Amino acid sequence: MRIALPLAKLGVLAVGALCIATTGCPSGGAAGEAQWPNASKVKTEPLTGNAEWPGVYFINTAGSRGFMHLLSSGGDTFHGCWLAEDRHSRATFTGKIKDNVAMFDWTESKVGFAGPPSRLSAYLVYTSVADGRDTVAGKYGDDLTNDGVNDWAGVKQKGQVPKEDGCKLDAGDMIQTEGKQLQ
Repeated sequence: MRIALPLAKLGVLAVGALCIATTGCPSGGAAGEAQWPNASKVKTEPLTGNAEWPGVYFINTAGSRGFMHLLSSGGDTFHGCWLAEDRHSRATFTGKIKDNVAMFDWTESKVGFAGPPSRLSAYLVYTSVADGRDTVAGKYGDDLTNDGVNDWAGVKQKGQVPKEDGCKLDAGDMIQTEGKQLQ
């Protein structure tokens, strides 16, 4: 027995299959659902003056204090890493920028702990400040389905250039990656 599906439905099935077959579905959990549901509702504004997203930020929210290196991937996409101030956690992230709002998926590993890394979605809103100490503030979720549970904020560091290896751990530091020591 053959089943005929309209072309539109076949496209949705193909996207869903591709989503599952590759790296999993984006935030929202299923093809067709909104990625970054709370961030997509934030009113965006163009960045002012010389403001730009790429840079090094000190995230100063309790439980997530540390340095974040945010780099442009071209166009409206970005990637980067974050290392906890006390070096207990390290994260990598990718996402999209729309004017003053950065929306991303975050994968965090705890140093010295077994188990899979935590994955969640988040967003930050960039604010230019007259004294040049630009700030970011936003929310992050508990998983990939919600980007609006917990508050976080930070300050862009003047004169610091983000680096691909900006969140490198010291020799001997361990992080959950298939039981192997970081190189």
